[in-house]
Amino acid sequence: MISRNPGMKLIVTALLSSLPSMTNVTIVCCLFLLIFAIMGVDLFKGQFDYCNGLDDLLLAKVVSSKDCLDLGGTWYHPPENFDDTISGFQTLFEMMSTEGWLDVMHSGVDSVAPVNGLQMNPVKNRTPLMSIYFVVFMIFGSQFILNLFVGVIMDNFNKIKDKEELGSLFVTDEQRSWIDAHKLG
Repeated sequence: MISRNPGMKLIVTALLSSLPSMTNVTIVCCLFLLIFAIMGVDLFKGQFDYCNGLDDLLLAKVVSSKDCLDLGGTWYHPPENFDDTISGFQTLFEMMSTEGWLDVMHSGVDSVAPVNGLQMNPVKNRTPLMSIYFVVFMIFGSQFILNLFVGVIMDNFNKIKDKEELGSLFVTDEQRSWIDAHKLG
């Protein structure tokens, strides 16, 4: 199919030639995610857990994980958390796709630090300034970093397209100048 469709061949060639540049962008992206994951662990370690399985009247009485378990609820540990750097990295990677990032931000805004080794139940809108962390990440992570990937691919696509307009992809510079000279003559 690629050999029959020159446009498809151009796209596949652009993607394959973008791989070396993409590794550099991937390294920058991973460092960016690592920095924000470490910051997230520092801000939110163990604070995204909450009481589950109780009605609203009993849930209002829950302050800690011990209260939740005593009242017959379950202490839920969500998969999106910042308990360690790897899970923070995964959470941020998921947020970069803009899928569910608001839920993670609300968990961060509602989070309460553990007291005397007990995990505390979230309090609605406890620390609204924590939303700054998530908004800054989404501006840089979702917009800047992902657009960097697209930019690298588009740059290689345009370079290959220019080469193809001058002749074949496999023509050397000397051969290209000879073709240009014959076009002028």
